[in-house]
Amino acid sequence: MVHIVGSDRPEKQFFVSVSSDVQPPRYFLANLATKAFGTIANVAPWIDPKRMQPMQLISYKARDGREIEGYVTLPAGASREHPAPLVVLPHGGPWVRDHWGFNPEVQFLASRGYAAFQPNYRGSTGYGWRFPEEDQWAFRKMHDDVTDGVKAVLTTGMIDRDRIAIMGASFGGYLALCGAVNEKNLYRCAITIAGVFDWALVMRNAKNSEVFRSQYGTLRRFLGDPKKSQEKFDEISPLRHVDQIGIPVFVAHGTEDPVASVSQSKKLIAGLKKNAVPYEKLIEGGEGHGFHQLDHQVELYTAIEAFLAKNLAPRVTPSKP
Repeated sequence: MVHIVGSDRPEKQFFVSVSSDVQPPRYFLANLATKAFGTIANVAPWIDPKRMQPMQLISYKARDGREIEGYVTLPAGASREHPAPLVVLPHGGPWVRDHWGFNPEVQFLASRGYAAFQPNYRGSTGYGWRFPEEDQWAFRKMHDDVTDGVKAVLTTGMIDRDRIAIMGASFGGYLALCGAVNEKNLYRCAITIAGVFDWALVMRNAKNSEVFRSQYGTLRRFLGDPKKSQEKFDEISPLRHVDQIGIPVFVAHGTEDPVASVSQSKKLIAGLKKNAVPYEKLIEGGEGHGFHQLDHQVELYTAIEAFLAKNLAPRVTPSKP
């Protein structure tokens, strides 16, 4: 991908970025007058493109017939004879999208031997024309789109269907917990980072917040009144169904999160503990919505690597006496 970032006024010198699925952005200066083309900066010179794994586009049909797109990255050595374990990565938002290009989290997983699947479920930016307008707030359908995508990826034969995890942040963390609640035989474990799990609680917090009070009106308009639509809010709030979770869950959150209150994750942890669901947690002081400090990022992904290694390991078949 080549992008013109900017130029001088006479448009004789151009600032250009070049990147790919295996190469973080590099910046160049193109001088049309002198025909010179020189490197300005490589944002990640420690990344060796030859050691990175390519990202492939996948298209599949959701259960209602709508076409969904996403991206699959396979680790080195993956084949039908040697299928790879999979980590499903639903993005946050939900009104953003994943793109083809270099993704540090994806390459981290691939370097550890995991395939990664990034579905652009309904609600993702740029795909609204494919769906009815009301689907922009159809959280259950978004969950179903992720599930349908995983099943489509399994048909390739490149994935070990017994070794699948789901991991996400923010709304992606919400979808990860939805997967743990609703897809009992699909995932071996789930990871949620800065997630939201109870929409009535989200609305109550927004209503009482001076900063996010306007958000309450938006949620009330499109999701409805929790008191009048209890059944709907019960369906879309996985925190109310923790007793249905039968897989280990990793919960991470920053204590200073202004977008998704850490109380959501604390309630989830309490529910997991009450129902004897195996869990691990990382509640980090000084972090907001996501982990942004380098030492905290290292701590987070070190813990995630260990959690996946433990919970996505091949099952051991008991030997016969």
